[in-house]
Amino acid sequence: MEHRYYGVSYPVSDMSGPNMRYLTVENALEDVANFVRNAPEFVKASVGLTIGPQNKWVATGGSYSANLAVWLRQQYPDLFYAAYASSAPVLIKSNFYQYDQVVGRALPCAQNISDAITTLDAILDSNDRQLIDSWKRAFALDALKDDSDFAGALTDQLSNTVQYYMPPTQGSNSPDAIASLCSWFNRTRNIPLQNFADMTAAYIRNNGIDPVSAYSSSAGSKNTALYQDGRSWFYQTCTQFGYWQAAPPEPLRRLRSKYVTMDWQSRPCQAFFGEGITGQPDVGSLNKKLGGLFPNVTRVVFVNGLNDPWSELSVASDPSVAAVNMAYGENVVITMSKASHVTDFYFASSRTDFGVDIARKRILAAIKSFLGL
Repeated sequence: MEHRYYGVSYPVSDMSGPNMRYLTVENALEDVANFVRNAPEFVKASVGLTIGPQNKWVATGGSYSANLAVWLRQQYPDLFYAAYASSAPVLIKSNFYQYDQVVGRALPCAQNISDAITTLDAILDSNDRQLIDSWKRAFALDALKDDSDFAGALTDQLSNTVQYYMPPTQGSNSPDAIASLCSWFNRTRNIPLQNFADMTAAYIRNNGIDPVSAYSSSAGSKNTALYQDGRSWFYQTCTQFGYWQAAPPEPLRRLRSKYVTMDWQSRPCQAFFGEGITGQPDVGSLNKKLGGLFPNVTRVVFVNGLNDPWSELSVASDPSVAAVNMAYGENVVITMSKASHVTDFYFASSRTDFGVDIARKRILAAIKSFLGL
C-alpha cells in the first residue's frame, strides 16, 4: 500500500510547508488501518474474493515501512494479527551518531579514513580559504561553497557502500564493493586525505553526480512541486524522526567530519518548510507512544543484518534488547551477521554464503507458526 505523500498519493496540490502538515506517522498508520477495515467490501467488488473474519492480516515492511509494520501491530492489534519487519529502526533518535560507528566496523580501512578526516578537520579549522578550496578541488567538490556541505558530501560513498552492501556471488568475477573502496587506501605513497580525495573524485565522476544538486543543503528548498519522495522523507525527519547521521562525539573514532552535526543536517528544515518548524523533533514523546526498542507487540518477526548501520536503532542492537522482545508474546528476532539493510527482501534465496537462505526459512516458519499453519 502506498504511503501518503509518496509515489502518486498526494492529498494536496503542492509540497509547500503548510500543505505538508497532513504527513505524520499517525496519519500514515490510520491510512493502512482504514484500508484493512474497508478491504472486504473493496476486494469483493473489484476481484470477487471474500475476506472474512477467519482471514488474518500480516503487516510487512522493510526499513521505515518495517517500523510501520511493527506500529500497526501495536496500535491496531484487532486488525493486524502479526507482522514481519525487516531492518526496522524502531528507536527514533535525533542524534544518530551510531550510524557512523557501524560503517566503521564494516570497513577494514576505517582507520585510514578516520586519519584522513582528522587532517581535513584541521584544515577546515584553519580558515585558510586557499588551502580549503584547494582540497575541495581535489575532491571534485569545489562547487560547494558551504564547508559543512563539503564535509557532509564525503559521507555519501561510505554510507552507500555499507548500507547497501551486496557480497559478490561466490565464484563470480564481480568486485567486492567494500574491498574496492578500501583499495584506494593501499597507496602508501599518498597521505590518507589524498587517497580519500582521489576516491571521492572518481566516485563523483563515474556516477555523473552534480555536487550542488546532490549535496548542497539548500538545493531544492524552493521546489514545491509534487512527486518528490525525498522531500517527503526530509519533512518527516524534520518534524518527527530526526535520524540525523551526525559525527560521533570525542573520543570515539569518526569517519565523518565533526562539521557533520545534527544542527547542520536539520538547519535546512525552515528553508524547505517554513518558520513553523523550530528546533529538533520531539522524539521522546514519539518513542513513548510507539515503544522505542520495546514495542508492546506480540507475533512479530524482527529481521536485521548486523552490517546495517540502522541495526543500531533496532531490537537487534543489543542481545539484552533482543532477549526481552523474544521473551514477550512469541516475537522472533533473526540476525544475519554479514548482511546489511533489508537484505532478506532483495537477495535470491539461493544465496547461501551469508545467511539469507537460513533467515528466510526461519521467517516463513515463524509466520506459519503465528498463523497455526
